[in-house]
Amino acid sequence: MPEKEEKQIVRKTTLNLRRKYGRTKQINVVERDAFIPKQLEKEIKESILKKKTILATDIALRYDIRVSTVKLLLKQYEEEGLIKLFDSSLKLKIYVPSS
Repeated sequence: MPEKEEKQIVRKTTLNLRRKYGRTKQINVVERDAFIPKQLEKEIKESILKKKTILATDIALRYDIRVSTVKLLLKQYEEEGLIKLFDSSLKLKIYVPSS
């Protein structure tokens, strides 16, 4: 039986907000999936090992995944020993590949 292909859900909409004096403002709303397909997870793992520094926001923007989901994935990789935290005193978590 062939494997079922997993797809990622990303919905993009544009909202018009009413402002003062008849002006309107358009904002783009992007709703990203909280689930990472297995194929995409393999791709992320390969790209992480090639980078010098790893930020959760960079990965989230590149692959259209929620930042919170990427943070959980990076924490899992840290426990496995693939990556390590650069400096624990920083507010922004920067990871580097383990070598």
